[in-house]
Amino acid sequence: MAPSKVKTSKVKDRRTLRFGRMHELLDDVTQFNGSIRTTGNWTPAQIVGHVAGVIECSLDGFAVANAPLIIRGIAKMMRTSILIKPMRAGVKLPRKFNFLVPPEDMTWEEAREKLRVVVDRIENKGQRMRHRSPLLGNLEHEEWIQLHCRHAEMHFSFLNGAKDDDD
Repeated sequence: MAPSKVKTSKVKDRRTLRFGRMHELLDDVTQFNGSIRTTGNWTPAQIVGHVAGVIECSLDGFAVANAPLIIRGIAKMMRTSILIKPMRAGVKLPRKFNFLVPPEDMTWEEAREKLRVVVDRIENKGQRMRHRSPLLGNLEHEEWIQLHCRHAEMHFSFLNGAKDDDD
């Protein structure tokens, strides 16, 4: 019998996060050691792998050109809000975006390395995020950073566990 799904929009046991730069995402993930758990439906590795995968798509291009028209229209009207305000949990992606859901067997180490690689491409190698967003259309590099920070804040808020500074 499959485990019941958590209604993520109702989860109360979440961290409050605010990121401003890409390296802060990596800093947050690398602080965890030992036992890490999630209060949502994905494994910790799936959460980090998903965030890293979306960042990778903004660098290399998305497999899907556009979200459904109605969703794009709403998102474009809310563009500023999406870039600066916290994202809501519990939004289900359309089926054609399933490629952004990492496999359940992804390991924590694989996910952290994937995030490290994409953050390094941006922050140390100077690569720019120039690909069109399937949701918001054309974004400037700094807007992509804002979007990825809001996205990571929402997903990483479900991560809990031992941190390196806990002794």
